[in-house]
Amino acid sequence: MSNARVVPNRAAQVRERQIQRTQSRVEQTVKNINPNPKRPSPTIHTRGQISGMVYPTLPVKKTRRQFYYTLGQTGSEIRFPAVPQVQIGWRFLSFILFSICFLGIYFLFSAPLFQVQQIETEGLIRLTAADLNSVLDINGRSIAWIDASVAQTELAAAFPELKDLQITVSLPNSLIISVHERQPVIAWSMDDHTYWIDNEGILIPPRGEATDLLTINASVMPPLVKANDNSQRTEKNIQSKAPSQAGFSVAQIQGWGDQINTEIVDAAFRLSLEMPVGTIILYNQTHGLGWKSEGGWDVYVGLTLSDIEYKLIAYNSLINKLDEEGITPSMVSIEHLHAPYYRE
Repeated sequence: MSNARVVPNRAAQVRERQIQRTQSRVEQTVKNINPNPKRPSPTIHTRGQISGMVYPTLPVKKTRRQFYYTLGQTGSEIRFPAVPQVQIGWRFLSFILFSICFLGIYFLFSAPLFQVQQIETEGLIRLTAADLNSVLDINGRSIAWIDASVAQTELAAAFPELKDLQITVSLPNSLIISVHERQPVIAWSMDDHTYWIDNEGILIPPRGEATDLLTINASVMPPLVKANDNSQRTEKNIQSKAPSQAGFSVAQIQGWGDQINTEIVDAAFRLSLEMPVGTIILYNQTHGLGWKSEGGWDVYVGLTLSDIEYKLIAYNSLINKLDEEGITPSMVSIEHLHAPYYRE
């Protein structure tokens, strides 16, 4: 009984054959992954006039990887399909980046989201946002085209009554203009022109209506202490070129933005306080400031009002003397306190 051979049952034989097949497949897979390199064909030389001929070798085909997945201890396997390897080069990535940048720039310049629809303003009194846009012309334009420094220069040249200009540009389409608008205190009237003057002596164009202005009737422009940036322009340039071509605005051609001597502003207000309400203040290039008397003649006191009280006393004495003599003057000058004179 001890020498009897043990015959395995059929189930054991089946398992043994499955294990052998599995091992053979694993070995074959390893061979496919790491194939033995083929030896190159030897170079064949001929003895004769033609020597050193090399016969090309056939390229080695790459075998796609195949993957097997074993399901536990059952011996069953699943073979997955081969997946090709995709390699993306730098040229393709550069093309993708270029396309994204191009589309972004095109969207920035053409999309309605980035177009300025309305200007927001702060500090305007007589001017409106439409007045500012008539110079900038930016409604409906892309925010990318707007240069804040250039816009500030254009507004300052076109509207000298604006000061402390600040322009804020922000995405997607916001444009905010913050300014302080100069307030006139004097109306300088000459023939067909009227200039407004603020408390700093800046000449500004009349816009709308302003109340409680001191009116000065003059025959000439007030003396300037500071002209605008284009004060060296000539009449020849103005006549031969349009304002935009000559490099200055219409406001600068007409003298807006120039600054007069602030002493004249102070003297005019001080003189108005010495006169009855409704008295017309005068200015003459030779005789300075004065007023229109009730008798119809012009009275000039010069530009220095430090001794105005004594000048008024001298004026009253001179008028009383002229009344006694029956003389009606056309002009009386008390510019020099110790040498007043009159003209008939």
